[in-house]
Formats: sequence, C-alpha cells, structure tokens
Amino acid sequence: MNQMKKISKNISSNITKKIQLQYMRASLAKITAVMVVTMTVLAQSLIAEAQAAEPEVTRDMRALEQRGAYLTGLTHRIKAEDSLMHKILNDAVTDNVNLGQAADGIGDVLRYTLVIKDEDYCRRVPEAMQKLTAGGYQVVKFNNAWGGRFYQGINVQLLSPAGVKTELQFHTPGSYEIKQASHAVYEIRRNPDSTPEETAAATAQSLAYNALVKMPPGAKNIKWS
Repeated sequence: MNQMKKISKNISSNITKKIQLQYMRASLAKITAVMVVTMTVLAQSLIAEAQAAEPEVTRDMRALEQRGAYLTGLTHRIKAEDSLMHKILNDAVTDNVNLGQAADGIGDVLRYTLVIKDEDYCRRVPEAMQKLTAGGYQVVKFNNAWGGRFYQGINVQLLSPAGVKTELQFHTPGSYEIKQASHAVYEIRRNPDSTPEETAAATAQSLAYNALVKMPPGAKNIKWS
C-alpha cells in the first residue's frame, strides 16, 4: 500500500507540473485519464487504511456515548470514494500542490460526530478529549468554531493509537441539525465551478442558517492543549 502511494505521488507530481491550474479548475470532464487513475489509487489507498483502523476507532468512539451524548452518521464514517477523489482534486487546486500532497493532507477519511445535549456540552467535550488522549490518541488540531460565521461546533483532528488520521466533531442537537440542513449550500460555496452569483447566494444562505444555531453557555471558551 505504501509503495502504491509513492507511485501515485510521483505520477501526480509530474502531471501537476505539466497542467495549468486554470485548466484543472475548469471541469472534471477535462481531467486526463491518468489523473483519474491517480486520484482513484490515492483514494482507495486512504480508504483501505481507514477500513483497517475503523473497528478499533469505532469501539473507542462508542465508549464516549452516554446519556445525553450519542454518535450520529456512523453509516458514513468512512468517506465515499467519489467524494474523496473530488476532495483530493479540489485541495490540490486550492492549495496549489500535487495530488499526492493533497491526499496526504486529508484528515477526515475516517470521521465521527458526537452530539451532546446543550446543558452537558461544555463538561462532556473536555471529558471525551481526556478519555481519548488517555487511550493513546494524539490531538493534531483542536478547532473551536463556536461564534464563527459559517460553522458552529468543535472539530478535532486526531491520530489513532495506530497512527491513522481521524476526525471527531462535537455538536449539539441544534448545531448538527443546521449543519445537515446547510450542506447543500456548503457544497456550492466550495465548488470552484460555481458562478460568483451562485457563491454569493450560497454564502448568504449559509450566514442565515448559522444565525439559527443556539450556542451552549461557555462553548466558545472550550480549549484543549
């Protein structure tokens, strides 16, 4: 699998040097067959790694569930191949890196969402983090987005004890509901093929959705170091 990744990175590096960034943005239909193969190999390699780690990580995430706190979206805990391929390409374009580098930067192939009722949120987020780190998880990034413009919640990037990247989102029932409802406009905003008018309309809708979320007392001050 590691050798496959190396081959894919070499291919993607050579391809990216030869193709104009503007051409890559234009349309998925214009991508060369070799790039599609490269993205497929990279995506399948990431998914295989996530699948191998998933049983143990899911067990650890389920251990965080208790009265008033539950996991949701488990059927989608491993990102789908087509979605992953799209993210690899989009990140390569946005960050001006080759496909292999873009794939290496993806941290949510294996992802989980813990929904916690509002009154327990500020207590149980640190408790969950303490439990995970005590069990061998490393915190790569802890992003508290409460009070932000487009997203309300906490997003944590972790390394599992086996060294596999894992994402964990902490939501309240309300923030999760709005996140799901606003997913369509989020996709429009991040799509490089969206027109300026479409992006502007989606941005306005995102802000309107975001304004509906009720922040639990003290949520904005939750930190982890």
